[in-house]
Amino acid sequence: MPELERVYNIPLRKGYRKAPKYMRANKAIIVIREFLQRHMKSQNVKLGPYLNSEVLKHGRKNVPHHVEVKVIKEKEVVKAELASAKDLSFLEFEKKEEKKGLLSKLAGKKDKIEVSETEKVKEEKVEKKEDFEKEKIKIETDKKEVEKLAKDIMKGKLRGKEFDEKEAVKSPRKSLEAETYGRPSKKIQHKKPKKE
Repeated sequence: MPELERVYNIPLRKGYRKAPKYMRANKAIIVIREFLQRHMKSQNVKLGPYLNSEVLKHGRKNVPHHVEVKVIKEKEVVKAELASAKDLSFLEFEKKEEKKGLLSKLAGKKDKIEVSETEKVKEEKVEKKEDFEKEKIKIETDKKEVEKLAKDIMKGKLRGKEFDEKEAVKSPRKSLEAETYGRPSKKIQHKKPKKE
């Protein structure tokens, strides 16, 4: 049961006129919060979705001059919602369960624990199987890639160019050409000036 339940008609015009036009909706929300903090004597104020949509109904520059709000206070929490809202479920507080005997609580928990443990074990087994299958697929693809690389090395293919490894060892120039995708390097020839 809430401590306080009231309906207020909150004037917004005085407050939002002090803000620039593009900030009027923000200022109106601040005015609503301050009004409820002052009148309900609590710093923890929560505004409902219908109230928010009413303030922003015509955009953030054109705010209504006043808003009728239904407010409920329980402990130190204040909840406010538009008085003419279709659904006032936002104002309802969570209901606490009545205290039961320890035996009934323990019996209910044991059943829940047993069911949840069996479900967890089944889920873990399924996850392990999926992980194992994924690892198998990765290993197979890795093996295929290694085999392809081995074949390429045996054939003497490196970066799309065929060459003999023996020749590469004999002449380092050819190995350089093979590494540069088969393009021979250009030699710079200096021309000697002719003497006259």
